[in-house]
Amino acid sequence: MGSFPFKSLREWMEFLEEKGELVRNKEEVDIWGDISAISRKIAREGGPAIIHENIQGYPGWRVFSDGLTTRRRQLWALDLPEVGTLEAVLERLSKEPMKPKRVEWGPCKEIKLFGDDIDLTKFPISFTGEYEATPHITAGISFLKDPETGWTNAGIRRFQLIGKNKLCNLILPFQHEAVIFSKYMKQGVSTPISIVIGADPIVYLSCMMPAPDQFDEMDYWGVFTGEALEVVKSETNDIWVPATSEIVIEGEMAPYERELEGPFPEFPGYYSGLRMCPVIHVKAITMREDAIYQNMYMGLPPSEGHNTGAFVYEVEIYRQVKPLIPEIKDVGVLSTWSLTTAVSIDKTARRRTPGLEKRLAMAVKSVKAGVMIKNLFIVDDDVDVRNLHDVLWSLSVKFQPAKDITVVTDVPGIFLDPSEPWVGHGGTYSGHSSFGIFNCTEKLAPYDEGYKRGVALPPPYSLEKIEKNISKYGL
Repeated sequence: MGSFPFKSLREWMEFLEEKGELVRNKEEVDIWGDISAISRKIAREGGPAIIHENIQGYPGWRVFSDGLTTRRRQLWALDLPEVGTLEAVLERLSKEPMKPKRVEWGPCKEIKLFGDDIDLTKFPISFTGEYEATPHITAGISFLKDPETGWTNAGIRRFQLIGKNKLCNLILPFQHEAVIFSKYMKQGVSTPISIVIGADPIVYLSCMMPAPDQFDEMDYWGVFTGEALEVVKSETNDIWVPATSEIVIEGEMAPYERELEGPFPEFPGYYSGLRMCPVIHVKAITMREDAIYQNMYMGLPPSEGHNTGAFVYEVEIYRQVKPLIPEIKDVGVLSTWSLTTAVSIDKTARRRTPGLEKRLAMAVKSVKAGVMIKNLFIVDDDVDVRNLHDVLWSLSVKFQPAKDITVVTDVPGIFLDPSEPWVGHGGTYSGHSSFGIFNCTEKLAPYDEGYKRGVALPPPYSLEKIEKNISKYGL
């Protein structure tokens, strides 16, 4: 049985299967929509991870998805407790980064393809949405190396299939990937890139962390596990990738070559438009002998991508805001990556410090991890920020629209916000958005007058008793 720390996708799958959290689907599915439709249903219902073992038109291939769709599996992946999760993560992140360990060989080198043997159309790259022109690799991890400092950036990106040995790479100007690509462009040379598909869950979670400039995301692996991640050198460039990867695609991005990319089902739930994006010319593919293709559905939330992003953003918002406003107690992303988020505040401290709610809200929006937030709910620390019922109850009974909403204009937002005007090339008016602060905390005294004498719940001792003995009641 696989156990923490999981050192490959296969160890993770073994662990999930032992836990009853992996389904092996032997029914035939196609890449045109079946795989994505199943993932969408899993995300909506909190279902298990799945590996498809009968892909129409792709004999011998298997497709894995939804390993990190639920919070339970995310906590298993990092060996974290259900209670006090954010504090536990902060304790891990307080440790010194641990550089990966370079090794001579890894399972990702079992098969090597070069030249005419390269044909990406033979891989079960799945369509995510109905209106995609060609399919996208959605669980690909981009590895780029800074030509000036040697810093390696890793991040989950999408890559559109445009030929047997060609991919289109969406690079956004605010990403670290764009910073590195621009340095090669200035030199007039191609940018080496390695793309990993299929890795252990800690690699994927590490890649989603909003790391600072010049920080190698793979160093997070050692921080989370206490061990060094084993990496091997790519065949055609000086980029090192996880040794147990299922598939590694190596290529070069020409400095000035562009092709149309899109449409793509974006995380806000609508399709992007078309953009002119850099082209990757694939030079080599290495992979395991019976490689597993990993897929990540994206589109109308929820999805594995949304849910994993929510967890990472909760961690980062808490980590970045806690030193500024120690009274923050918890963070819960409610919808669409982090566009709508709830944070809880120490009720006692709030009553001592009028205006603390707004200070907390502005601190959340000011940190890097909070830039995307458009709607922020401030609740008391006796409210579960991840329980939509609890947050909406606070909104319903503690919030007055005329008094408790603050709108801040001309703040950073996202360039894919469907509520903003479209400006072409697939995006909306970037850089300018508004930020809504919803103060859903209990009002100060005399809030307990009249019928408002305490929250209406069964006695605490009964709640505790039932929680401890829930299985005895057949629940």
